[in-house]
Amino acid sequence: IKALRKAHRWLDELLTDPKQTIESIAAQESKSERSIRMTLSLAFLSPDLVKSAIDGRLPRGFGLTRLIDLPIAWSDQWAALGLKAPART
Repeated sequence: IKALRKAHRWLDELLTDPKQTIESIAAQESKSERSIRMTLSLAFLSPDLVKSAIDGRLPRGFGLTRLIDLPIAWSDQWAALGLKAPART
């Protein structure tokens, strides 16, 4: 949850402050640019996937590492994880 929060905060900073860059965020956070980019990818997760993760409904072993750097298309994210997307009502 902390990583999701950071990802959304950093994305907001990048979108609202033209002076903000991945490099400047990395310097502020004392992290590598790669680490920032990987965490930022969490801001693009499917809302259903985020809810499943927060609710603890993902299979055992589906931690942060498995959720980083998934495809942008939400339907492809489920497939990349080898999971079936929840049915929409």
